Amino acid sequence: MELIAGETILFRGRPSWKSSIGFFMKWGFLAIVPAIVAVVLSSFDTETGLPVWQWVLISLLLLALVILRDAIRRATARYTVTTERIHIRRGLLSRSEQATNLERVQNVSTDQSLLERMLGIGDVDFDTAGTGEGNDAFRFAGIDDPHGVIKRIQQYRLAESPRSQGL
Repeated sequence: MELIAGETILFRGRPSWKSSIGFFMKWGFLAIVPAIVAVVLSSFDTETGLPVWQWVLISLLLLALVILRDAIRRATARYTVTTERIHIRRGLLSRSEQATNLERVQNVSTDQSLLERMLGIGDVDFDTAGTGEGNDAFRFAGIDDPHGVIKRIQQYRLAESPRSQGL
């Protein structure tokens, strides 16, 4: 994203690795299931069709794919808030970009589960003029310190408020 004259960055970030813990718990576990099953079956002298080391290798490859998929997802999402606009860019081969003027933002809210609160991560939703309820058009998902992001935006808006009113 190129900045326009006089525009400065209030926040720039990506989803935190901590936002992937649930993903890793689910898909990481499923990736190691072949190795677990092969070890258990071989302990009962049951034939698995492949040597145990190959099942372990398959599980390691699946686990590597899970890690790679998440790394790509996080690396290809970039969230930016400037003094003028909110910008979201996603994608590696194909790209999706969304932007809106900061002045269109009507409400800013956070969403955190108990685990996310303990990890200091969460989602920031920007409700803009013209978007309906439940619209995730401007959502920064899984970022570190979501309340800090809101605080920076609010501080900027409060600092600019007297200037915009001619005071």
